[in-house]
Amino acid sequence: MKFGLFFLNFQVDGSTSEETLDNMINTVTLIDSEEYHFDTVFVHEHHFSKNGIIGAPITAAGFLLGLTDKLHIGSLNQVITTHHPVRIAEEASLLDQMSEGRFILGFSESENDFEMIFFKRHILSQQSQFEACYTIINEALTTGYCHPQNDFYDFPRVSINPHCYSEYGPKQYVVASSDEVVAWAARKGLPLTFKWDDDLDTKEEYALLYNKTATQYCIDTSEIDHQLTVIVNLNADGDVAREEVKQYLESYLIETYPNVDIAEKMNTIIKENAVGTDGDYYESTKLAIEKTGASTVLLSFESMRDQHNIEDVINMVNQKIHQNLT
Repeated sequence: MKFGLFFLNFQVDGSTSEETLDNMINTVTLIDSEEYHFDTVFVHEHHFSKNGIIGAPITAAGFLLGLTDKLHIGSLNQVITTHHPVRIAEEASLLDQMSEGRFILGFSESENDFEMIFFKRHILSQQSQFEACYTIINEALTTGYCHPQNDFYDFPRVSINPHCYSEYGPKQYVVASSDEVVAWAARKGLPLTFKWDDDLDTKEEYALLYNKTATQYCIDTSEIDHQLTVIVNLNADGDVAREEVKQYLESYLIETYPNVDIAEKMNTIIKENAVGTDGDYYESTKLAIEKTGASTVLLSFESMRDQHNIEDVINMVNQKIHQNLT
């Protein structure tokens, strides 16, 4: 089992964007040490609100790669449908080369109709556009060139410079966002990133669909390392932890799930993530790992208000990881 961090970068409670980003930077530089047993860091993409103030996660990953030495850092959910695929390939290839293989390309389809409309993409052909974009990106990263001729892109063969440092390009993950995306990922043998805000039943259904589809297409899943994202807020007073999570996530959930009972959604998230006292997190996380088959767990501590408390919990988690390694 491997562990990493992910950052949503919600700007809440009157905090400034500088404070929000500094919290991410300070946490990442803290764990970039042989004393810490976290391997990866991922940055979330979001647009047009303070519920995630990074619209360019590859750019943020590049900044963090320049500050660090050991961590592998990437985008959590770079939305490839609303960006030109050649630009994504160029940026990913450049970071893979400059970081000597420490960049990771985590990507997704667009989960927001407004973003599809704003960036002038056709919602009815969203899955087809997503697959076409990925084909271009993957060809560019694995060969150094791309020459698409499909319904969405048609241009001469171009070289993506610089070519990747890694032999087959950077490691890739795709967010488990729909049945269509999960089945597509299984056919290609691409590992999934399971979302913290999906309930456990949904995650399990995606894992079962992935394995069933992979079997049908003769894909060996034994070495595929899915990722599970988990919100973490631990406090000696469990009520404090739960209240902090509610305050941190409420605006995002209202924005993202306009037709859902937010109180019920919030309670499910709190129950199924690592929220409460030191004794409340283990069973829920263990069960999610079992249901998804994830081999990497990504943690977000951002809902915790006290930065000293965050560091204490990170050190506690790190110590438990160390104990399991030795």
